[in-house]
Amino acid sequence: MQRKRLEYLASAQRDLRRIAEYYIETAGTATTARIGREIGKTILQIAEHPEIGHKLETAPYRQLVVSQYPFVILYLLTPTAARIIRILHQAQKKPR
Repeated sequence: MQRKRLEYLASAQRDLRRIAEYYIETAGTATTARIGREIGKTILQIAEHPEIGHKLETAPYRQLVVSQYPFVILYLLTPTAARIIRILHQAQKKPR
Protein backbone atom coordinates (compact mmCIF):
# COMPACT_ATOMS: atom_id res chain seq x y z
CA MET A 1 0.00 0.00 0.00
CA GLN A 2 1.31 3.46 -0.84
CA ARG A 3 1.94 6.33 1.52
CA LYS A 4 -1.16 8.19 2.70
CA ARG A 5 -1.59 11.88 3.25
CA LEU A 6 -2.28 12.72 6.91
CA GLU A 7 -5.41 14.58 8.00
CA TYR A 8 -6.01 15.62 11.61
CA LEU A 9 -9.53 16.03 12.92
CA ALA A 10 -10.11 18.88 15.38
CA SER A 11 -10.57 16.26 18.11
CA ALA A 12 -7.04 14.92 17.52
CA GLN A 13 -5.57 18.42 17.54
CA ARG A 14 -7.39 19.09 20.81
CA ASP A 15 -6.04 15.83 22.26
CA LEU A 16 -2.47 16.82 21.37
CA ARG A 17 -2.91 20.20 23.02
CA ARG A 18 -4.32 18.62 26.19
CA ILE A 19 -1.53 16.05 26.36
CA ALA A 20 1.10 18.79 26.02
CA GLU A 21 -0.57 21.02 28.63
CA TYR A 22 -0.84 18.18 31.13
CA TYR A 23 2.75 16.95 30.75
CA ILE A 24 4.25 20.45 30.75
CA GLU A 25 2.66 20.98 34.17
CA THR A 26 3.39 17.56 35.62
CA ALA A 27 6.63 16.39 34.01
CA GLY A 28 8.31 19.39 32.40
CA THR A 29 9.30 20.38 28.91
CA ALA A 30 11.89 17.65 28.23
CA THR A 31 9.42 14.83 28.93
CA THR A 32 6.69 16.61 26.99
CA ALA A 33 9.03 16.96 24.00
CA ARG A 34 9.94 13.23 24.14
CA ILE A 35 6.26 12.26 24.22
CA GLY A 36 5.53 14.61 21.32
CA ARG A 37 8.37 13.14 19.23
CA GLU A 38 7.17 9.59 19.89
CA ILE A 39 3.57 10.45 18.97
CA GLY A 40 4.87 12.14 15.81
CA LYS A 41 6.96 9.10 14.86
CA THR A 42 3.96 6.83 15.35
CA ILE A 43 1.79 9.03 13.14
CA LEU A 44 4.47 8.98 10.42
CA GLN A 45 4.43 5.18 10.62
CA ILE A 46 0.71 5.32 9.91
CA ALA A 47 1.33 7.48 6.82
CA GLU A 48 4.05 5.12 5.56
CA HIS A 49 2.27 1.86 6.43
CA PRO A 50 -1.45 2.70 6.70
CA GLU A 51 -2.58 -0.80 7.65
CA ILE A 52 -0.08 -1.11 10.51
CA GLY A 53 -2.73 -0.44 13.16
CA HIS A 54 -5.09 -3.00 14.60
CA LYS A 55 -8.55 -2.82 13.01
CA LEU A 56 -11.20 -2.56 15.70
CA GLU A 57 -14.23 -4.83 15.46
CA THR A 58 -16.60 -2.39 17.16
CA ALA A 59 -15.66 0.74 15.20
CA PRO A 60 -14.73 1.66 11.63
CA TYR A 61 -11.22 2.76 12.50
CA ARG A 62 -7.82 1.38 13.42
CA GLN A 63 -5.63 1.94 16.45
CA LEU A 64 -1.89 2.02 16.93
CA VAL A 65 -0.18 2.14 20.32
CA VAL A 66 2.57 4.71 20.82
CA SER A 67 5.71 2.85 21.81
CA GLN A 68 7.12 3.66 25.28
CA TYR A 69 4.12 5.79 26.28
CA PRO A 70 0.55 4.92 27.27
CA PHE A 71 -1.17 6.50 24.27
CA VAL A 72 -3.14 5.09 21.38
CA ILE A 73 -3.79 6.78 18.06
CA LEU A 74 -7.18 6.15 16.47
CA TYR A 75 -7.37 6.67 12.72
CA LEU A 76 -9.55 6.01 9.72
CA LEU A 77 -8.29 5.12 6.27
CA THR A 78 -9.85 6.80 3.25
CA PRO A 79 -8.83 6.14 -0.36
CA THR A 80 -6.33 9.03 -0.23
CA ALA A 81 -5.59 9.75 3.43
CA ALA A 82 -5.07 8.49 6.95
CA ARG A 83 -7.43 10.57 9.05
CA ILE A 84 -6.19 10.93 12.66
CA ILE A 85 -9.34 10.90 14.80
CA ARG A 86 -8.12 10.86 18.41
CA ILE A 87 -4.95 10.51 20.46
CA LEU A 88 -5.96 9.03 23.80
CA HIS A 89 -4.36 7.73 26.96
CA GLN A 90 -4.85 3.96 26.97
CA ALA A 91 -6.96 4.22 30.14
CA GLN A 92 -9.49 6.46 28.36
CA LYS A 93 -12.60 4.94 26.88
CA LYS A 94 -12.45 4.78 23.09
CA PRO A 95 -15.31 6.37 21.13
CA ARG A 96 -17.58 4.06 19.17
